[in-house]
Amino acid sequence: MIAERLGLAAVAWAILSTATLGAAGEPPAAAISFRNAIELALQHSGVMGIAAINQWRAQKAYEQARDNYIPQLTVGSGLGYSYGFPLTLEGSAPSVVNFNSLQSLFNLSLRQYIKAAKIDWNATSQDTRDKRDAVILDTALTYAQLDQATAKIGTLTQAQAAAEKAQFVSQQRLQEGVDSQLNLTRSQLVTARIRLRIAEAQGNADVLREHLAQLLGVPADSIVTDPESMPKFPAISQTDDLPARAVANSPAVRLADEKVAAAQARAAGEHKALVWPTVDLASQYAYLARYNNYDLYYRRYTANNFSGGLNIRFPLFNPVQKARAEQADADALLAQKQAELTRNQVREDALKLQRSLRQLSAAREVARLEWQVAQGDMEAVKVRVQSGEANTRDEQNAELDADDKHAAYLDADFELSRGELQLLRLTGELENWAIPGQ
Repeated sequence: MIAERLGLAAVAWAILSTATLGAAGEPPAAAISFRNAIELALQHSGVMGIAAINQWRAQKAYEQARDNYIPQLTVGSGLGYSYGFPLTLEGSAPSVVNFNSLQSLFNLSLRQYIKAAKIDWNATSQDTRDKRDAVILDTALTYAQLDQATAKIGTLTQAQAAAEKAQFVSQQRLQEGVDSQLNLTRSQLVTARIRLRIAEAQGNADVLREHLAQLLGVPADSIVTDPESMPKFPAISQTDDLPARAVANSPAVRLADEKVAAAQARAAGEHKALVWPTVDLASQYAYLARYNNYDLYYRRYTANNFSGGLNIRFPLFNPVQKARAEQADADALLAQKQAELTRNQVREDALKLQRSLRQLSAAREVARLEWQVAQGDMEAVKVRVQSGEANTRDEQNAELDADDKHAAYLDADFELSRGELQLLRLTGELENWAIPGQ
């Protein structure tokens, strides 16, 4: 795993930091621990900011529905000139000033809408948790891959040195007439391939460092990984029912279930609006002026006027509302089907990852054994060189093969780490692993 390459990562960073110190004349930046990187990413993440805004928006939507039970007060004026009988202005009598209030007293459908809005608000916590896990996963993968890339660059740098030595030996042997131009070309090809791999690894490391800098909100040139700070992965058994655990802990599944409950509450509200009456409390005050001719057409004119009472409505026949209720039923069924698909997808993904870990672990073990065999071959070649049975080029080729196998082992190790991190996210254990004791 990641811990097994700590020694090589330290050597690789020592090589790179020495080069940096020699070029810039300044000591390398202090390493950022894994936990500190996760905490910085969570604080700086734009994704988390969007999740917080969505949660706040859902809260206000709930308050908007709930506040229908609170009086809504308005004050205004309907100033206007009247000729003849005082007509209304947009449904209101002309007045110097008017005051209106309205609030709901009994509305069973509104209660269901409020319930649905509250469920939506609570569901945003699951969305926030899912996005939080996504940020942690992105940061952990980038951090681990940058550490692996740093170690790989160190290994390839050693391989390049060995290839250049082998190329030099081939040139000397060609000049002495004991080797062919084809062997020299082969040595040059090996060196060129390693240079290409170093360029690819360095480019990948630069991209990873820049991405991690954006996640953490720090300058890219100040990022140095600390492999020793990464926690060890928990043991994962192939016999554990991880798919069931993933379904039970998945924020995506819980969010889908919350959407089902909210859709069902909305559908219930639409159906209650078809059969249940609604009662509102309303009041109005208006100050009327004589120039609107009220005193000419009303026997008992008074400037101050007030009315208040209950506004009761009984639904009798409303095909529009019936269609809306049926549409809400369809939305609830759709949410149920989507929740089932989400649950099945999470279960399937967890099972795939659980089984792939066995394959990735075997691939890493093969890469480790190939590396060990290459190291053994290298030691054997060194013994043969001392006895005169092999030359320096054979020794450099053996070192080159060992370094190449080591780089392949690092790649296999990271792929296993990637799978373990993704499975931790699915089972809801990623944050506890990344920030223990949080």
